Amino acid sequence: MITNENAKQRQRVLEVLYSKREEKPKNGWLAEKDLKDAVGETDFALSVLIELGHVKRDGYKLLITGAGVVACEEATTD
Repeated sequence: MITNENAKQRQRVLEVLYSKREEKPKNGWLAEKDLKDAVGETDFALSVLIELGHVKRDGYKLLITGAGVVACEEATTD
């Protein structure tokens, strides 16, 4: 089912990862468990964001990409 909640969930994921990368630009990886603790279930949102190239995965670690940073900033300035 397509819902606006899916879009909101993807944005929340980007915002959490954005904050982590902003805090540590050279090592802004976040454990998937920490992301789930912050925003709840993320499987669908992450699969889409990874497919779009907005998030990079290395095992259980996640990093917002440059494209994800731009997408997050554009969404929050609308």
